[in-house]
Amino acid sequence: MLELKDLPKVANELFNTLHEEELEIIRELYSACEKGKRDEVDRLMDILLYDVEDHFSTEEDLMKEAEFFAYPMHKAEHDSMRKDLKALYLSWKSSGDMREVKDFIEERLIPWLLLHISRWDSVTAVHIGD
Repeated sequence: MLELKDLPKVANELFNTLHEEELEIIRELYSACEKGKRDEVDRLMDILLYDVEDHFSTEEDLMKEAEFFAYPMHKAEHDSMRKDLKALYLSWKSSGDMREVKDFIEERLIPWLLLHISRWDSVTAVHIGD
């Protein structure tokens, strides 16, 4: 599991804060899955879905305000993860499969987050400033 200290930093403190808060939720969710705490996983899945939407919407609003040239591409990356997370969320609500949630975090969410921060958020943060 990704440690907070290993999360890439960008040139905008708000972005960094959003990433750190999200990683903490992801870490708690992963731990709850490992421990088999179904009620905790359920609670954290709700929180993660809300947090990701808040995170992405905040970044998108800042990009629009700053007239960021790559807004459509950056938003498309967000939309792809929104879709994947929503599918996972619905699957979780119907099946309660903690292994699926854990696998998604390991195989999809963490790699995506690291790549997204490096590829999109770093450039966006430089354009927006701090």
